[in-house]
Amino acid sequence: MKRILSILSMLAAITALAAPKQPIRVGTYEITNSFNRRVQAEKGTMSPQRMWCNSAEAVAEAIIDADCDVMGIQDVCDSIAGRREGARPLIDVIKTKGGDYDALVLSNVNPNFPLEGSMQNGTGVVWRASRFELRDYGIYWLSGIYDKPGRDKSFSYGGGNASFMWVKLYDKSSGKELVFASANVNGPTQYDKGKKVIYNEINVANCRNLIRYMKNDVVPKGMPSIITLNSHNAPSHDGYKALISDVWQDVHNVLNDEGSLDETAVKLKDTMNSNDESKLQGGRPDHILADGFTPVAYAVLRKKFPTSDGTLHYPSLHFPVIADLKY
Repeated sequence: MKRILSILSMLAAITALAAPKQPIRVGTYEITNSFNRRVQAEKGTMSPQRMWCNSAEAVAEAIIDADCDVMGIQDVCDSIAGRREGARPLIDVIKTKGGDYDALVLSNVNPNFPLEGSMQNGTGVVWRASRFELRDYGIYWLSGIYDKPGRDKSFSYGGGNASFMWVKLYDKSSGKELVFASANVNGPTQYDKGKKVIYNEINVANCRNLIRYMKNDVVPKGMPSIITLNSHNAPSHDGYKALISDVWQDVHNVLNDEGSLDETAVKLKDTMNSNDESKLQGGRPDHILADGFTPVAYAVLRKKFPTSDGTLHYPSLHFPVIADLKY
């Protein structure tokens, strides 16, 4: 009996080693919360087609078209999560359109699951259901305080805006586990005992705390991991430098330094467009950072999709960003 069990164990190990290590396509997409869309539409600074009631179909199409195995989404609000009356959850819209995906969205105000309470500027992760199995998840607040990561009750730096969530996924195609994080390190200007704390300081602190959490609390040693985020800062910004100063490297930069970045990606690296969709914003605030993977390809997807009445629009102010990786 012991011999049989030993043989079975050996066969299982060989099967795991022989499992095809397929490339993994990952992405990040800042889909913009609907409250901001409504306010801007009422002011006339953004097309009403971008309001969630009109653009949900287009956002779902954009995610399906990106064809990612795992994608981080940011700026998730009540409507997108399906907790506002009359609004279907984004994942339901995706599945209705035939997308092979599951998703997890955690509120940056109340992380209880099932979701409760209000939410804006939240984060979520969407993954290919046939390939991955969800094994664990969590959420952390980024206080914006250099020495006090987490949701410190004494301060409001970052508040409900700055948070990140992570999932641990089992990849059936490779037999490996990985950690995938979706982060929003944005933080408004706040005041500490009457002293103004500028946006830059909060953003830098949030970036540092994100890396600190991932390194010390979230990612088991040796496990491949990916961070996707809208950092609202350029690569020259101190916050961005804090993100790549440790374990995780920007896929765009790795490929660019190797000279293997696609020519289109070199020329069109901007990940945001203008409110009226007439021009690029001239920046790269959306990033895919990876550890334990070899970058293969990178692209910013600029494609319009039909909204509720068939009008072609970019579904969000940001474009989906994708990268192909190998274990």
